[in-house]
Amino acid sequence: MKYLYLVTSLLSVALLNGCLEVEDNSNDNSDIQNKILAESRETSIKGVIVDAFDSKPINNALITVKVGSKIIIENFVVAEGDFELTGLPQYSDIDIIVSSADSSFLPRTFFVKTNLASSAGIEDVGYFSVSEAVEVEISVIDDATSSAFSKLEFIAHSHLGTGSSAYKYRHVSTYSEERGVYTITLPKFIDTSISANLDFDKDGEVDFSPVLYHFLRGRYLYLSSANNKEFSTIHINKVASASALEIRLSLVDEAAQSIVGAVFYVEDNIVKSSYDEVSNQYVISTHIKDTVTIQLPAFTSNEVNYESTSVTVSKLDDGNLSIRKNGGYNNCCFTIPSTNVIDFALAPRESLDSETPIKVILASSKVNSADNSFNVFYSQPIELDAENVSLTAWKGFTVLKGNEDENDLILPGTTLISSGISVPVTFVLSLNDTRLTVTPKNALIAGESYKFEVDSIINKTTQELEDISNDELAFEVEDYSDEIFNPSDIKLDNENFTTDGIAITASNTAGEASSAVNSYNSTYLYLPNSINTLQNLTLRQLSVTRNGISSIDTQNHQIVIDGKINVGSVGVVELAQNENYSKEGSFSRYIIVSSAQPEAQKVYRTYSYNYAYDNTNIELNSASFEYSFETKAGEIVTGKITIPVQ
Repeated sequence: MKYLYLVTSLLSVALLNGCLEVEDNSNDNSDIQNKILAESRETSIKGVIVDAFDSKPINNALITVKVGSKIIIENFVVAEGDFELTGLPQYSDIDIIVSSADSSFLPRTFFVKTNLASSAGIEDVGYFSVSEAVEVEISVIDDATSSAFSKLEFIAHSHLGTGSSAYKYRHVSTYSEERGVYTITLPKFIDTSISANLDFDKDGEVDFSPVLYHFLRGRYLYLSSANNKEFSTIHINKVASASALEIRLSLVDEAAQSIVGAVFYVEDNIVKSSYDEVSNQYVISTHIKDTVTIQLPAFTSNEVNYESTSVTVSKLDDGNLSIRKNGGYNNCCFTIPSTNVIDFALAPRESLDSETPIKVILASSKVNSADNSFNVFYSQPIELDAENVSLTAWKGFTVLKGNEDENDLILPGTTLISSGISVPVTFVLSLNDTRLTVTPKNALIAGESYKFEVDSIINKTTQELEDISNDELAFEVEDYSDEIFNPSDIKLDNENFTTDGIAITASNTAGEASSAVNSYNSTYLYLPNSINTLQNLTLRQLSVTRNGISSIDTQNHQIVIDGKINVGSVGVVELAQNENYSKEGSFSRYIIVSSAQPEAQKVYRTYSYNYAYDNTNIELNSASFEYSFETKAGEIVTGKITIPVQ
C-alpha cells in the first residue's frame, strides 16, 4: 500500500508539471496553460431579439456589450433576430445594449449574468423584446394659478434586469416653455411607468400633491403604463409647508400628580421630547402641516399601568387650532388661537389587567393615500390572528361557474354569483403592540367600495379574546381614468343575450347550446370609465332607427355634471341564455348577465328610454345623438354620433 501511494503521488506530480522530462521548458508550458486557463474563463450566450408588438424577430439590430466601463463587443450586427455572443467572461455581470441601425426602435439595455463556461454548450438567454418609440406628453397644471407647472422632471426605465448602471439608460422628459408640456420618449409596446419627484426641499414629504391621489406614489408623481397614454393632464396643489410646533404637556394621574417615564410617538417614530423638572412638563418638539397626532402607547410608571392616549392638533380654516384628546380622563375637544406653543394637561386612565376592557383610542378616518393602509390605536397591548382581520370589496362580486372546477358543488349549467370580494392583507403591530396597521397586498380597484374589519383581538395581558367596536373603516377608492374620452366608446345594448343577432355565449356551462334569439328589448347606454376625465357630458338623442325605419325621438342625458358622474353603475357577467344562476349574499350593485359588454365589476349604465332589436347587416337598429363634453382641463368638444344597438 505504501508503494502504491508513492507511485500515485509521483504520477500526480507528473501530471501537474506536464511531463517528467529533465529539459526545462517551464516557460513554454506556462504560456500554454495560461492561454488554456484564459479560454476556459470565457463563455457564450445566444438569444433572439423580437418586436414587442408581435414577437417577430428584428432584422436590423445592433448589439454592444459592456463589462463594467469596458466595451468588449461593439455594434455586433444581428441577422434575422438571432444572435450569438462569444468571448464573454464567465460569472460576470454584463450590459447588453440593443440598438437600431435605422432608428426603427428605441435602444434597450438588458442586464445579464453569465454562468460557468462550458465546452459542451452555449447559454440561451431567450427573447429580448424591443419596441418602436412613442412620444408621451404630460400637462401639469397648478390648480391655484391655473398655469402650467414647470419644475418637474419625469423619468422612466425600460431596461430588463438589474444593474448599477441602470441610471445611464433611463428615459428623461423635456419641457416646452412655449406649450407648457412635458415630453418623454418611451417604448410604445413595453409597459413603462414614469415618475417625477415632488419633494423639492428634500425633507421627505411632498411639496405639491396631485388633486387625484392615484397619481401619487410615495414622494413621486406617478403614471402607470404611461406608454399607453399619449397625452395626460394632471392637476396639482401646493402642500402647506410644515411649521415647528412645541407641545408642553402636563402628564398627570387622576390625583393630578405628575407621571414620569412616558415616550411619545408620531406614527411609528419616537418624537423628540424632554422633561422640564421645573414645570413638571414634557416638552414635545414636532412639526405640523394640516394635522399631527401625538400617541402615547400603554405604559407603566411607578408600578401603575396606564392605557394608551393620544392628542390630535389640527389647523382649522379660520386659522385657529383644534385640540382633541382621546383615551384619558376628561377627554375633550377645544379650540385655541394659532400658536407655535401649546400648553395643556393629559390624564391617561389606569389599567386594571383583570377588569379593564380594551378600547379603540384612535382609528383612521381615511386610508393612507400611499399604500391604502388602515391604522387602529388600542388602549392596551394586543395580539391578533390573521383570520380576524379582513378587507372586503363589499360592492364587488365573485363568479363561480359550473364548469370551472370538478370538485366544487356547483353543477354544470349553473353559476353562483356571490357578493363581496375578499382582498388579502398583511398586518403589523407597533408601539408596544398597541398600534395595528393593516395593508392590502394587491392594488385596489378604482371606483370600488371597501371595508376594513377587525373581528376580534386578544388582550395580550390576559390572553382573553375580545370583540372591540370602532376598529373598522369603510372607504371608496377614487374613481379615475387615464384614458382620453372618445364618444365612440359609448355603447347601446338591448341586453337580450345576442349581438348582431347571434348568441353572445354559444352554450351554457353544461355544454348545451344557447337558445337566445334577437328579441325586441329595452336599450341601455354603457359609458366608458374615461368619463371620469370629464367635467361635463351631455348626450341629446335626435332620432332612432328601428329595423331600418328612422324616426325623430329626442331624449336628453346629462351624464356628467360639474365633474360628478350622474348615472349608476352595474356589474356585468357573461352567461348563456339557458344558464341557471343564483345569488348568494347581499348585493348593492345590480348584476347584468345578458349584456354584450365585457365582464366587469363596475361599468356605468343608464336607461335610454327606447326598445330595439340588435343592429344587423339586414335590419338597421341604432340611435343618433348630439354630444357635448368639457374636459377637466377646460376643453369643450361637440359633435354627432350614431350608435348601433348591440
